[in-house]
Parts: sequence; structure tokens; C-alpha cells
Amino acid sequence: MTTARAGADSARRALDLLFAFTEQRPVASVRDLAEALDIPTPTVHRYVAMLRDMGLIEERSRGRYHLTMRVTALARAARRATPIVDIAEPYMRKLSDRIGESVLLNRLVHGQPVCIHSVDAATRFRLSFEPGQPLPPLRGASARLLLGGLNRDERERYVDRALQSGARPPVSGRDGFLREVERDAERGWAISNQEIDEGVWAPAAAVSSDGTVVAAVSAPCLAFRVDDARRQELIEVVRETAEAISQAIGL
Repeated sequence: MTTARAGADSARRALDLLFAFTEQRPVASVRDLAEALDIPTPTVHRYVAMLRDMGLIEERSRGRYHLTMRVTALARAARRATPIVDIAEPYMRKLSDRIGESVLLNRLVHGQPVCIHSVDAATRFRLSFEPGQPLPPLRGASARLLLGGLNRDERERYVDRALQSGARPPVSGRDGFLREVERDAERGWAISNQEIDEGVWAPAAAVSSDGTVVAAVSAPCLAFRVDDARRQELIEVVRETAEAISQAIGL
């Protein structure tokens, strides 16, 4: 039992090391990784050596490492195993072309809101998001809609667990956030006004399957580019897209 537990902890730490590489930190030294993961430097050296042997990371320059293209195969496999992405893709692309904004598809993955697919706008100035990018658990329109798919007890446990883990608290406070979740769940759409990133306004709508929320479609925009009329238009077309995806899932 002790040996099995130690092996599981070792595997978990190795995966944590992989996830320590992000778009903001694509290259890192052993010291960087040790600080990010709060584990001893010799331990990081051991995991780095193992992941190098597996072809998952490689040395870019002396003492600095990055992920290899082999990791992209995992992303492709995850995408292929997630049919909702294939169903939603054409609707998301149509929406992006129509409004000239990037469109995201978000889901709860192991209790964490995650962007599982994105379609970038073709315009020069756009917001860009990477699939696999986790979202703040207590901020944003998509997070509220995804929580709306849980029952009340599950929502409260989710919020309390997120707060205890050090997540950014919701703008409206714990109880206010839970009321917003209930409101947005009832109407099936939500908006976020600079809750996550300064200067970003985003509408989102719930995607459902058999009456259960399975995802949320959102279209983050630069707030200064959208007036009240434009915001109402965006809310409506995002809702239409989410409804079309929901119907396609049920076919």
C-alpha cells in the first residue's frame, strides 16, 4: 500500500511538472519548476530526466526546458475523444465569422472550468485563448453557467472548496455569487464585465444535453468596442449558437 501510494504521488508530481509549462511560461529552468511546484530541486531534476527520456520535454538551452511536439498528440487525442468539440466547431466558426470575435467552448473538467476549444477571430485585433486553459473557478459568465448544472448542495461545496484553495473570490461575495449562479441557470445565459480580465466583456450561453448543462459558449470582447446595442446583439447570437449546438447534440 505504501509503495503504491508513493508511486501514485510520483506520477502526480511528474504530471504537475508538465502542467507547469504554460503559454506564459513555455520555457523554464529546473529552479523555476521547483519554485512553481514547491518541491525540492533534486526531485525536479529526477522528473525532468524521466520526461526527457519519454520525449515529452527537451532542453532548449543550457538548463532550460520546454515541451516537445509529442505533447500535441495528447491534445489531439483529447479532442478526438470529446465529440462535443466536433459538433460545436462549425457553429462556433459561423458565430466567429458573423461577429468578428473569438469564440470559446468551456466545460467543467475535474471540477475546474476549462476552455476545451476555441475559434480565433480572423481580425487583426482579437482576444486569443488556448484550449486546455483553466478559467477562474469563481469568476466569469461561463463559470456561473457551468455551476448552474449542479444542484444547490454541489454548488455550495464547489464554492467553498474553491475559496479554501485560494481562488480569487467572486466580485459579489460567496452568497451573492450563488444567487447569480441560480439566476443565470434559470435564464440560460450570463455576462461577465471585467470579472476576469480588465477591459474584457463577455456574453455566454449554456449548452445542454437531455436537460443537463454540459458546456458554455462565450465570446469575449474588448469592452471599449461594444456599445449597448452591440452587447444586446452579441447576447442574442451567442444564445442562438448555444441552442443550435444543444439541438445538434440531441440528434
